[in-house]
Amino acid sequence: MIYTKQEWYTPAEVAVHNTAKDCWVSLNGKVLDLTAWLEQQLRLCTCTKSCSCAVKSWYCGDDCVEYCPCFKRGYFYCDKRRLAMTIIAYAGKDISHWFRGSDWVQYTHPVACTTTSFRQHGHGFRDPVTPSTKWRPYEKPWWLDDSLVVGSATARTRPIRITNTVTGSTVTLEVCSEETICEIMMRYLPHNSHMMSYSWRYLGRPICYNRTLEQNGIPDERDRFSEVLLPENLHIPAILVYYNDDLTIDPAKDDCFCHDLDCIQGRPEKCYE
Repeated sequence: MIYTKQEWYTPAEVAVHNTAKDCWVSLNGKVLDLTAWLEQQLRLCTCTKSCSCAVKSWYCGDDCVEYCPCFKRGYFYCDKRRLAMTIIAYAGKDISHWFRGSDWVQYTHPVACTTTSFRQHGHGFRDPVTPSTKWRPYEKPWWLDDSLVVGSATARTRPIRITNTVTGSTVTLEVCSEETICEIMMRYLPHNSHMMSYSWRYLGRPICYNRTLEQNGIPDERDRFSEVLLPENLHIPAILVYYNDDLTIDPAKDDCFCHDLDCIQGRPEKCYE
């Protein structure tokens, strides 16, 4: 088996990346990591700050706050950060409804009477509502930048049970319907580090590791259960894993939990300092 990078992501895996320092979104079936892009957007504020002190003097008090002129116009943040703040508000969510194909959803502005893109929190400084000579097109739109794509968003998730016939332990995983058995094995690996010495079977017959669950004849019957008003988790298909007894042992585990660069390079003695 070849250990590869994860290709498919569930909505729950995308939802945990919901902060400005760790921001993922799903868009038209793709998962984008906008963390580095947000760092650049949050540096766009170059407005001259004004002091909040009631009495202007050569020094400021401890409670002094520097305000951006955009706040005086009723904004909650700098107008140049408008797009970045919109992305942060939808971090970890799906934003496919913002787009129609590869372009923004269009609408007719009620005042300017021009056809422009519909933005959830208004237009930013780079994209005015009305045509202007100051408008500059995006050099590379973030929603079309392939370097920000980390994987694909699944169209449907499904549960699967994996039972170890040696220990009797059972693990229920939420997997992507597009994932092959090999990719599901990577999800199961944290629960069984000796997984390479096991054979996977369903209903007593072997499984093709390069095919999906559906292709291996493992059906997803949740829709049928819903039609007859039965709970979806009434029955979850189970894959049984059998030990091959190949005289191998578990791989060595790293007991070092620090994040020191030198330690990662092979000097674990720093962990005990």
